[in-house]
Amino acid sequence: MSMEDFPWNKGPDQKTMAKEYAECHNLDLAETEKKFEEARLKVIYEMNPILDPNFEFSDSDTDI
Repeated sequence: MSMEDFPWNKGPDQKTMAKEYAECHNLDLAETEKKFEEARLKVIYEMNPILDPNFEFSDSDTDI
């Protein structure tokens, strides 16, 4: 089974969703794409805070 077989890979991509959302709500496409990207990164950083560029290790984290 390849990654293409999973259902979350069959939907529209982020740019397509942003375009449809912007058109539906009469919003600026560039601003909508920016907000979609910010939301995507927020989810990634919440799931794995170490990926966040603003993440800081404390002294106790150095033993990892």
